Amino acid sequence: MARLAIAAPAATVEASPWRPQAFGLVIIAAAIIGITGGFVFSTFVPRGELGGYEYHLWRWQADTLLDNVFSRAGIGPDPEGASAGRALGEYFRLTSAIRAASNAESPDLALLDTLTNERATYENDVERLVEARIHEAVAGAGLMRGLPLFRGVRFVWPPVDFELTNPPRLLVRSPRDHIDRAGDTLLKNDLTLRDIEKIEAETDSRDTVSIVVSIGGIAAYPAIVRDDRSYDALIETASHEWAHHYLAFFPLGEQWGNGGDAETLNETTADLAGREIANLIREAHPVDLPRGADGTAPPAATAPDIDFNAEMRKLRVEVDALLAKGDVAGAERTMEDRRRYFNDHGIPIRRLNQAYFAFYGTYAASSASSNPIGPKVDQVWERTHDVGVFLAIMREVRTTADLDAALARLAPAP
Repeated sequence: MARLAIAAPAATVEASPWRPQAFGLVIIAAAIIGITGGFVFSTFVPRGELGGYEYHLWRWQADTLLDNVFSRAGIGPDPEGASAGRALGEYFRLTSAIRAASNAESPDLALLDTLTNERATYENDVERLVEARIHEAVAGAGLMRGLPLFRGVRFVWPPVDFELTNPPRLLVRSPRDHIDRAGDTLLKNDLTLRDIEKIEAETDSRDTVSIVVSIGGIAAYPAIVRDDRSYDALIETASHEWAHHYLAFFPLGEQWGNGGDAETLNETTADLAGREIANLIREAHPVDLPRGADGTAPPAATAPDIDFNAEMRKLRVEVDALLAKGDVAGAERTMEDRRRYFNDHGIPIRRLNQAYFAFYGTYAASSASSNPIGPKVDQVWERTHDVGVFLAIMREVRTTADLDAALARLAPAP
């Protein structure tokens, strides 16, 4: 890299050696390998029945590679500049306006295009600002790493990096006779309802049921974070995805995809860590955005008149009991009856089946989960109340037995 020094009255050029940061080179090399491999795979490997609908993360890496390089090199907007607060306010004011316009009985497409293009002006500033605040929060919580040979050099790893965009959808499958995530497929984000119903119909079988769901983010690198949510939801989702990045370098994250309770342990840990990192950000950088200009949608015309969490938790227990007795047909009738009940009481749910519970039940704090992991992870937090200590404990957990052992070590002395 050449550095240009201007001196009066003549200009001179002072050359200095290029000293790239090691983690930057690792990210670039990994991205190039992933992009090349993805291109070759998608070009020469025959596509399956969902080939025309699938979303490919290697393309995301290709699209964001240069932004990643510039971000790691420090090229881009100043995250704490004078305009940062204005960018934040305008971004979420426009997000609320977009959501209101989208919910209109006859959406004005020209208005939506105008609002979306205007919001894009502020997107990079908001990303860099929130990244900087997550970095500050996790560094303050003691989650910095040291170089093997230079212990005095400490940094946040992986670097906080996310992009605000419209995430892909996710096709979730579950066996009919029990609730279990039996294979997920990322799908394009622009699917129509007709596409979605066609995919589900083609994926369902005598033994398997499916559902296509919207998601808030993906722990790719950079993370994909939904762009149409409130400020509070954004900082929690971005922090959640960074927690996944962090855990990927430890035993807990390495278990992802191994089946059993691995996904539930990971998601529940990232959920709690993301929530508490967001709380640190709120404490250090209070943001007061007025209702209706904070990224939230306008309130529904008819508010639900039932307790959704209580009803859903009750339904999950009933479905588990019916499936345990082998009454698959009874469980499916019960879910469909309750789906209609929710709709009648102001909670529209398009499809409610075993795959619905398999997806939302991965997050053990969710009302759709009957997994005891959630309360146990909550206990780890209650006995630590420190994000750094909490993650230092949970990152070493591989199984529920490990979680029980960690709780035993944290138990107060008699």
